[in-house]
Amino acid sequence: MSSLLTLKQPLLVLLLLLFIVHCRLLQVDALSNSSSRFLRKLRGNIPQKYPFALPWYEDGLNFSCTGCGKCCKVDGDVWLAPEEVSKIMEHLYYTSRSQFRTDFIKAEILQDDDEDKSWMCLKRKEGACIFLGDDKKCKIYEHRPVQCQTYPFWPSLLSDPAAWEEEAVVPDDVLIDEGSTQRHWSQEEGGCEGITITATITETNDIASNENAEVVQREEITTKMRQAKKHWLRFPIDEIKTSTWYL
Repeated sequence: MSSLLTLKQPLLVLLLLLFIVHCRLLQVDALSNSSSRFLRKLRGNIPQKYPFALPWYEDGLNFSCTGCGKCCKVDGDVWLAPEEVSKIMEHLYYTSRSQFRTDFIKAEILQDDDEDKSWMCLKRKEGACIFLGDDKKCKIYEHRPVQCQTYPFWPSLLSDPAAWEEEAVVPDDVLIDEGSTQRHWSQEEGGCEGITITATITETNDIASNENAEVVQREEITTKMRQAKKHWLRFPIDEIKTSTWYL
């Protein structure tokens, strides 16, 4: 029986490939509504380890930003792509790149001796991103970097359910039972309160839950994950990508 199951899985992959080829030969859109439903049903039977399997977050993920501002306080760097530098400068009415660099940048990677193509790393202020205000809100929110826009839907956090769950933290006023796998946020390890949506008991015996939790659909998750991956791949220094900065 086990050998039959083992044979079934590669056959499903082959069947999926044949179906896509068939659609192309007939000039049929394999992702049209009717075809897409069939494809998804077929892919749903393919285990995660095989090509074309549906992502483990196919049904969406529970997430809603709590506005705690802690993701802006995690130890780590925020790198701006050249076009992000320009947009933020324009938003803040900076005409001098040199002055912008002095006020907000701690490191820079110059490409082709052209400062308009340089990547810039943001300074930190009092243990947080320099653009985090006293009200825990981002001062450049509408123009925040891709790195911030796409969190927590980074490829590294969506690699498997364990990575996603490991990023989840509970609010500071929530009691954690001894032996529990739950944890509180820390500057060293980071974490996101918006991922934690199960009801827990606070120190004042109140029920703590993310009442605004929403199910983020697969399409939005995938879009942000791909955006983050593309941004990370563009970064010019491999040594930094594999040591101190990854998404």
